[in-house]
Amino acid sequence: MKSLFYFFIYGLLIFEVNAQNIITEKYHPSAFPLIENGKIPTILFAQEDYEVVKTTVKHFTQDYQLVSSKTPKVTTSKHPKENVIIIGSLNNSKVISALVEKNLIDTVGLTNQWEKYSIQVISNPWNKKKKALVITGSDRRGTAYGVFEISKQMGVSPWYWWADVSVEKKKSLYVNHKGFKSKSPDVKYRGIFINDEDWGLHPWSAKNFEKELGDIGPKTYAKVCELLLRLKANYLWPAMHECTGAFNKYADNKIVADQYGIVMGSSHCEPVLFNNATEWDKKTMGEWNYATNREGICKVLDQRVSENAPYENLYTIGIRGIHDHAMEGGFSVERKIELVEEAIQDQRSILAKHTEKSAEEVPQIFVPYAEVLHLYNNGLKVPDDITLMWVDDNYGYIRRLSDPLEQKRSGGSGVYYHIAYLGNPHEYTWLSTTNPALIYQEMKKAYDYKADRVWMVNVGDIKPTEYNTQFFLDLAWDVNSIKRETVFDHMYQWYQDIFGDELGKQCADLMYDYYQINFTRKPEFMGWGEEFSSSRWRERIEDSDISFTNYREAESRLSEFKALSHRANQLRSLMPEKDQEAFFELVYYPVRGAHFMNHKLLLAHKNRWYASLKHSGTNQLISEVKAYHDSTKWLTDEYGALLDGKWKGIISEIQSQGATFAKLPPTTEIDIPQKAELGVMVEENEPSIGINNLLCLPAFTSHYQETYYIDVFNKGKEPLKWSAEVSEDWIQLSKTSGTTVVEERILVTVDWTKLKFNSTGSIRIISGEEEEIIYVKAFDTKIDSDSLQGVFVEKNGVISIPLEKYHQKVNKEEVNWVVNQGLGITGASLTIDNNHAKTAGHWARNDKYAHVEYEFYTFNTGRFDISTYVLPTYPINGFQLHRFAISVDDESPKTIYVGAEIDSDRWRNNVRRNSSIHTSSHYITTPGKHTLKIYYLDPGVVLDKAVMDFGGLKKSYLGPRETRLEDLKIK
Repeated sequence: MKSLFYFFIYGLLIFEVNAQNIITEKYHPSAFPLIENGKIPTILFAQEDYEVVKTTVKHFTQDYQLVSSKTPKVTTSKHPKENVIIIGSLNNSKVISALVEKNLIDTVGLTNQWEKYSIQVISNPWNKKKKALVITGSDRRGTAYGVFEISKQMGVSPWYWWADVSVEKKKSLYVNHKGFKSKSPDVKYRGIFINDEDWGLHPWSAKNFEKELGDIGPKTYAKVCELLLRLKANYLWPAMHECTGAFNKYADNKIVADQYGIVMGSSHCEPVLFNNATEWDKKTMGEWNYATNREGICKVLDQRVSENAPYENLYTIGIRGIHDHAMEGGFSVERKIELVEEAIQDQRSILAKHTEKSAEEVPQIFVPYAEVLHLYNNGLKVPDDITLMWVDDNYGYIRRLSDPLEQKRSGGSGVYYHIAYLGNPHEYTWLSTTNPALIYQEMKKAYDYKADRVWMVNVGDIKPTEYNTQFFLDLAWDVNSIKRETVFDHMYQWYQDIFGDELGKQCADLMYDYYQINFTRKPEFMGWGEEFSSSRWRERIEDSDISFTNYREAESRLSEFKALSHRANQLRSLMPEKDQEAFFELVYYPVRGAHFMNHKLLLAHKNRWYASLKHSGTNQLISEVKAYHDSTKWLTDEYGALLDGKWKGIISEIQSQGATFAKLPPTTEIDIPQKAELGVMVEENEPSIGINNLLCLPAFTSHYQETYYIDVFNKGKEPLKWSAEVSEDWIQLSKTSGTTVVEERILVTVDWTKLKFNSTGSIRIISGEEEEIIYVKAFDTKIDSDSLQGVFVEKNGVISIPLEKYHQKVNKEEVNWVVNQGLGITGASLTIDNNHAKTAGHWARNDKYAHVEYEFYTFNTGRFDISTYVLPTYPINGFQLHRFAISVDDESPKTIYVGAEIDSDRWRNNVRRNSSIHTSSHYITTPGKHTLKIYYLDPGVVLDKAVMDFGGLKKSYLGPRETRLEDLKIK
């Protein structure tokens, strides 16, 4: 009993060893030598073991060759007398069974478990002077995961093929003698959906990788399945668009999936593995209409299940229209519910018939996607054993999760999530820009609400979603391995594993900033118009809401992208030759592509604006727009030329059927007269066509000591000679004259030592007989700046507050305020850490209850508006609301309801900008210092930014920048 006790304790301790630390280059007498003095061990596995074990051993030997330049001997019959790696499944390997019978290995915690593995160092059973490394899986995939964990720690990235991550040669490697036991994954089924493959994976496979087939077939799926195993995933929805042959069109596809142990499924619109987009023939099979052709539909579904039943599948249950469309027939909601329920029962009967199991024993999912969620919410009944697979809104925000009753269902629940999407209102299938912190925010919330049975992520063409795919699947394997406060530590580690500590950190720094700026607007959305409406395809580019005059918004975005691009160029020059391809794919292309797309579309907008002003730089911008357009194509061609054309066709800057954003945008060419003519633009003074409005600079204040600009521009071809005069000596100009071909900037400041009182003045710009007057106001506010350090102080009639920068937070019982670093238009956001916190009633809105406070200072009184920016999340489930409350000082808090109806204009704007803006009116009676309070009411609300408008708010996309006194002294 005592020996059994210590054996049990040893089994528990071995679980605690960090898998990241079990391989080292340092020798230890009791460690297992993977590579030592040019020698490598023999690999032994049992011939009767699962096919996936044999497949994994094949890849493991190749990994060994990559790391050591030597290929191990592999045997299934002999008992090696040298150092040996023994690989096998606990329930299917005679070799492993023999070791268990002799008590040579520890299997505590492995028996009858899902996808666990152990790695142990023991004496070689056939030569005690040598050692054995035993990799044991609780099942077939557990064994594969254990082997690939060794590969990964030897230096073979899961992305060695898909992202061309280099493998460093090693002279010596040892496995820690303490070994390791894994846990079971936190999410049972974890996988990817290859979708919208028409412009990437399909042409690449059909014309490049699998030319002999001319389609996505078994050769491509072998690479996909290998990647999934290396990422510890187990589930696949295959490509399903009309351009691609259905997965089951090629018999070898399902054989390949089984050889890799991958569970096959199908998307939300493909019942029981049947792809109606390509396999349904209306001429011979009739209408895809369950009300009129139930027998015909059941016939093809019966055949499909009979063909696939011998393999491991997770079946999608239900009925929608052809491809990704709603049910045909124009029925009432009640009739649609009846038809879906009939289809579910018919499909379960088919499954029971061909699997020789009861329907309750066959793994199934029901995906309430799009209009089907409406049916479910209106009473559609789904058998208790079927997994409810909740969906996001296609833009990363989960529409709902299980309520307390649904959490008790035996089938549990899961999530279908998007990091790539083609559809209403706009696609984003070109670059991968979904913020990892958003993935964490939403998927951790899902896990907290017991959505742990299935996680499926739409990855588009796999490339270029490599990192987000890794993040999603790592989170699915071990939710607690990533924390809210350290979300981006995962990304830093990933890039450092690939590119080394220093260059990897610089890559991660760059990609962190890439995710931040693209969170405010994806590159694909920069055309600003919709590409889809709910009923038809659109091709429309509009002027963006990003302002060229207010808050230096467009200017800042363009300069930030230029800076990112410059850093990418610098890093590329530092990358060793072996890492050039991986760097191009994982860093350089997305950063430079986003830069080019933003510049192309913003400069096209600027061109159209300049044309209205008759600016002489109008036509020059057309050539810049075309240069950025061509640069995007050249960059994409360079991607396709990597490694002698390995990836030719897999990335396209035209990544959807219209891809308006990727085309050359509309520009306006004007006739520019020969004679010079004066033009003037003033910061935060939007020119109004046909209106002769006064030109006024924003007010200068002594507490901020601002710098503003005046742009002098030419409307003719001849150089424009101009001069500037000030009416008061306290007005300072960076230049007072010039000869301008296109435009020139004058920076305006105030000499506060010469300003005696609040004053007004003017600046006169003169060119020949032309002149423009710009009016200037300056206020010596005489506030005590020291006492207001850190306070949000009014600036030109507005106060802008990043809501993560509270002055005081009040937590209460289960409500604890936490910051989401890296998530939000300000670079961070505020939420609560307990997704199960109880909803607060109206009674909970006073200072005794959970809230955050912000001190602000205004020179105004009376009524004013507060626009609160929040992430466009949804109520967690049907039992909960989605609210917060807001007040100023001691006024009665106002309840704000977060959200927008799917497919409404408000929703379209929200998801494209990653922000939902809610405006409330407030009143103060005295100027000076006040307190903004935001109260917790419901879990799941993510607060981002608040803007107070005292009459000075200008039109812009993101609103004014932060007005915190200590942060915004602009020199």
